Amino acid sequence: MTQRHLRKDQEGFTLLEMLVTVGIMAGVAGTATLALQDTTARASAAAHVLMMDELNEGARTYRVLNNNAYPNNFDSLLATDTAGDATAAGLFTALGATNAGNEYMAIEDIEAFALTADLAGVLGDIGITELQYVDSSLDPADDGDCSDLQGLINSRGNAVVAGNLFMTPDGNGCGFADVLGAGDLVAIWTGGEERITGQPVDAGIVEYDGTNLATATSTAYMAVGFGPASTLFEGNQLGGMTSVPVYRHVAQDQYNRMIGIFEIGTFDGAGGITPVDQVSIVTVVDGAGDTKEEELGEWDGTRNTI
Repeated sequence: MTQRHLRKDQEGFTLLEMLVTVGIMAGVAGTATLALQDTTARASAAAHVLMMDELNEGARTYRVLNNNAYPNNFDSLLATDTAGDATAAGLFTALGATNAGNEYMAIEDIEAFALTADLAGVLGDIGITELQYVDSSLDPADDGDCSDLQGLINSRGNAVVAGNLFMTPDGNGCGFADVLGAGDLVAIWTGGEERITGQPVDAGIVEYDGTNLATATSTAYMAVGFGPASTLFEGNQLGGMTSVPVYRHVAQDQYNRMIGIFEIGTFDGAGGITPVDQVSIVTVVDGAGDTKEEELGEWDGTRNTI
């Protein structure tokens, strides 16, 4: 073989061949990245379902071990702009995406409702005597302004994190604990009964959707957050859990805790709620208001809300 032929046989790829090869490699890498992201998302959804089950069981176990009392000091999911006022006069809002300019809460299926003395009484009978509320007039001990919750979280000048806003200023939050009584507001579930119980409502029942309080006759469910202030997470408490679960499928400046749904009574068709004999936990939903079955849809790929 001549020197000329040897050099010709050893020539490299043409520019076109190189471009085609790089394009194929990029496509394979992109597909692998998408597959990895999908696997990670499904793993997170599976973890969230496990958290829901653990919290549901944890609350029930706590009740058994503590003389029929559920954990106390859940996050109310509500805020006021009147210092330390947990009544309707405090201009409460449900911290959901329905509030203009405020999307701290990813869940939209809640509305505020004022307790009667009887409702506060049945909650107290089962151990829920206090809830944590956000107070926009407070300032975290580290630094910041609670009048702009998402701005406060996104600031690099303090130690505030999304899941802890219901803690007190000493805990770098914007919260205060309120002893529940007549007139105090709680968050009521508006996302439909069948979604959380699995059972359709009876014919003729008017479900509460947040706008029809005067005519609703369905079961009333209170929504509360499993935040770090809850006695469920006191490690030295009988039945206490050792860590506070975090829900990852929300923005970094949104509330990232799981939410407990408690049956507290029945809407009476005249704007009130007739209390149940004994309050009980029904289920746990995630920070966006999705049920366990809806999270399972994300896990098996039949539903994508991530």
